[in-house]
Amino acid sequence: MVSTSERQSYQGGRRRGGNRGRRRRPAARRRTGGDIGRGIVRGFGELLFTAGLVMLFFAAYEIYGKQFETNREQDQLASGLEDSWEQPQGPDSEPLPGSANSRMYVPSLDLQWVVVNGVSQEDIRFSPGHYGDDAVGGGDATQPGQLGNYAVAGHRTPGIFWDLDLLENGSEIVLEDQDNFYTYEVIEEVTVTPDQVQVVDPDPFDPENNDAPQRSLLTLTTCAPKLNNTHRLIIHAELTDTSPKEDGMPENIADMAPEGAAAGQGA
Repeated sequence: MVSTSERQSYQGGRRRGGNRGRRRRPAARRRTGGDIGRGIVRGFGELLFTAGLVMLFFAAYEIYGKQFETNREQDQLASGLEDSWEQPQGPDSEPLPGSANSRMYVPSLDLQWVVVNGVSQEDIRFSPGHYGDDAVGGGDATQPGQLGNYAVAGHRTPGIFWDLDLLENGSEIVLEDQDNFYTYEVIEEVTVTPDQVQVVDPDPFDPENNDAPQRSLLTLTTCAPKLNNTHRLIIHAELTDTSPKEDGMPENIADMAPEGAAAGQGA
């Protein structure tokens, strides 16, 4: 038999055991200065991370997104260039700034552009631009294939002159006008400060010949280094061959014929 005292002891122990199964909610911990500081640092870090992502996407658009705009504008310029060749202007007419001037091919980079007249920021927004009369000391600006210096400026952006530094001595650059293809070979790559404007002179190698240049040169100018404008990257090339368009596209650019362009026609 179980005595009364033993029964009470058992029941009391059971009650006490049952109470042990219940968990009390811990008291809320008071936030310390360290907790607040860590929260501020964590929030600031998340804000910086978000801002960094926004800046990264913006930079990607600035570098690569605008290439789509460039391609669209180049298509329009190509159409205008073909029209101008079919209806040439008179000998006394002056080219309009931003209008198409020539077509340029760089076979080693698999790139081609329509070159426009003028080198203002608006002119060269989506195209390389040809230095006009005002930019070469007031004289007549050299045209493709002529004696003198056909000088062209372009932004250091993808789709324009981003990879210009990849050209080497001997690399070929081809200019196309209404009648001919002109092949130039790179003879020098140099980086200069923006004030060294003599690089676009009629003869940057021999200033004494500026009034009567004896060489047919091509000069490309762009910013250096990439994404900066503290210096200018200069590519000098010299004419090595002239090919009439009636003979078809030269072999070095035969696979770069613009779609539907008259340049792709010939013997």
